[in-house]
Amino acid sequence: MAAILFWAAAALAAVFAGLMGQRARSSSSPVYRWWLLSFVLYALAFSMEALTVAHNWHAVWEYQIYIVASAGLVGTMSVGTTYLALPRSKVATGYAIYVAAAVVALAVLTAAFPPVLHGSWQALNAGQHAIVGPTQVAYLLLSAVGGPVVVLGALWSWWKTRRYYTLFIAAGALIPSLSGTLASQGFGLFWFPVLNIVGLTLIFLGYVYSRPQPAPQGLRVGSLASAHQKSSS
Repeated sequence: MAAILFWAAAALAAVFAGLMGQRARSSSSPVYRWWLLSFVLYALAFSMEALTVAHNWHAVWEYQIYIVASAGLVGTMSVGTTYLALPRSKVATGYAIYVAAAVVALAVLTAAFPPVLHGSWQALNAGQHAIVGPTQVAYLLLSAVGGPVVVLGALWSWWKTRRYYTLFIAAGALIPSLSGTLASQGFGLFWFPVLNIVGLTLIFLGYVYSRPQPAPQGLRVGSLASAHQKSSS
């Protein structure tokens, strides 16, 4: 049953990635491209969990892919949320560069320092005693930083716009964290994929309704005036 639920979560993430890809093609905003990448990594992470849940993470390569995908999806999601909260700030661009470098570093280090697979599935899913050496640093640079950025960025967007759907992003990011905590405490495999599906759906709804804030009115008027002057000359 757990493997079926993980496959269902992976399929759902793939569907959301396709829909987000359509949005990314019709918009020039980097928000949707980063969110598209996060859904792709969601699908990859859930696929690895579906493959390994039956034999308790005994294949090292599957766990290596899971490490990069699970941390990478948090990082890429947080970049999209940063662009949503701070669309015209250099902070968002700088943070995007940071996340991209951290993902590459994590992939390289995960290959150079293979994880040690021992203990229960719940412990391995939580990364306990499996992610070793410098890989731990790169993993934390993504997951421990990206998670709070997603939540705080969504809350900041809501505070500025009072658009309720941005709260879906914050709630959807918190629910998987809760499910991971429950799984690591031995509450069974059933609730982990179920809660992740709920969180994934909330995040997608938040993404679908969210729109990057337009340029301030004064800036738009100034730009129109400048364009008019150029056309007149």
